[in-house]
Amino acid sequence: MLDKTNKKILHITPHLGGGVGHVILGWVCTDKAYNHEIVTLDYANEKAKKICAENSINLYSCVSHLNILELIPKFDVIILHFWNHPLLYDFIVKNQLPPCRLIIYSHISGLYAPNLITKKILRYPEKFIYTTRISKEIDSSNDVILSTAGIEHVKNLNHKTQEQYSLGYIGTVDYAKMHPDYIGTMGKIKNAKFLIVGGGNEKEIAKSADERFEFYGQVEDVRPYLSKMDVFAYLLNPTHFGTAEQVLQEAMAAGVVPVVLNNKCETTLVEHGLTGLVAKNLDEYVSFVELLRKDVSLRNKLSVNAKKYAKDNFSLETFVKKWREVLNKVLLMKKKSKKWSVRQGADNLKSYDIFLESLGDYASDFVLKSDKELKELFKEPNWQSENKGTPKQYYRFLGGRGLERLVKLYE
Repeated sequence: MLDKTNKKILHITPHLGGGVGHVILGWVCTDKAYNHEIVTLDYANEKAKKICAENSINLYSCVSHLNILELIPKFDVIILHFWNHPLLYDFIVKNQLPPCRLIIYSHISGLYAPNLITKKILRYPEKFIYTTRISKEIDSSNDVILSTAGIEHVKNLNHKTQEQYSLGYIGTVDYAKMHPDYIGTMGKIKNAKFLIVGGGNEKEIAKSADERFEFYGQVEDVRPYLSKMDVFAYLLNPTHFGTAEQVLQEAMAAGVVPVVLNNKCETTLVEHGLTGLVAKNLDEYVSFVELLRKDVSLRNKLSVNAKKYAKDNFSLETFVKKWREVLNKVLLMKKKSKKWSVRQGADNLKSYDIFLESLGDYASDFVLKSDKELKELFKEPNWQSENKGTPKQYYRFLGGRGLERLVKLYE
C-alpha cells in the first residue's frame, strides 16, 4: 500500500474559473489523501484565489514556461487539464517536460473541430482520461471519470413559485455551445420568461432577443437563478464541445427538469421520460417545453427522479474515490520525459504551426482549403467563437502573421 499522505499532485490548467475551475477546486478541497497544488497558464479569478487561500492550497497564477518546468520535478504526479487552448498547446509543443508521471484529463469530448482530441495528445501522457464515455469513439482504451464539482450545494434548494412560466439556461453563452437557433426556438414559447445566465458572447446574442429574455452574464452563485426556473431549457449546439455538463448536473440535483436535444453528450446524462425530456428536433423540443407547462404532475415526477439520479451519480466523493484509484496506479510508474514531435523543430515553430498541431489529422484538410472555403467554414458556430480553439483565440494569445491572415477571413 502506497503512503499517499506525502504524495504531491500538480494540476496545470489554462485558467482557473468557470466550469472546469469548479471541478478542480471541488476536487482539491475534498481530497485530503494527497497534497494538491495548482498552476495556471493564464488567470485565476478572485473567487478561485480566495478558495485556495481558505483551504491552504498553493496556487501559482500566470506562470512562465520556465517556472513550470522547474516545478514539475518536485511533484509525484502532474495532471494536465486539457481542452484546445492556445496557451496549453504553446506550452506542450514548445517544451520538453522533465521526467514526470503525466495524466491528461480532457474536458472536451474531442469529436468536433476545432476542439479535437488528436492522436498525438492521446499518446503524450502516461494516462489519458475522458470526462464522457462518448469520447471512447476516438479511442476506446482510455478510462472515463465523469467530472463534477459536486451537487451538495444545490440539492436542498427551495424552488420559488413564479408568476410566469420560467425557463432557464446556465453556461457558456456562445453559439459554439448553445444551439445556433436558441433564441428563435425559445421565442416560439408564448407567455414565458427566459433567464440566461453565463458569459461568452451574451451581449451580441442579446441583440436578437426580445424583452422576455433576461441576460445576467457571469455570476458567482447559480442557486438564486436555479430557484426561479421551472424548466432547464438546455438547448445545445449538436456539435458542441462539452462533456460532463456541470450546470446540467446542478439543475438536475436542484430538481429543475431538463429538456435537451438528443445530442450524444446530453443523452449520457438525461434519460427521456425518467429524469428529463430528450427531443429529436426543434419542433419536438418546443412541444416538450409546452407539455411541462401544462402537465405539472409530470414535471414533479421528473423533478424527483432527476434529484435522485444526481445524488447517486454526481457525488464529489465518488469522483475523488475514482481518481485515487487512478493515481495509485500511476504512482507505480516510472517518471519519463515528454517531448512533442514536430517535423520543423520546436525552435522554428510559428504560432500558426501550433494552431495546426491542435487540429491533428484535420489540419491537412484545413490547410488544403481555399480562402473562399475557409470563409464558409468560419461561418459555422464552432468556428465563430472568440474562444474555444478558434484562430481568433489563437491570434489573440499568440499573434503571428499566419493566424492574422486567418482572422482576416472572418471579416
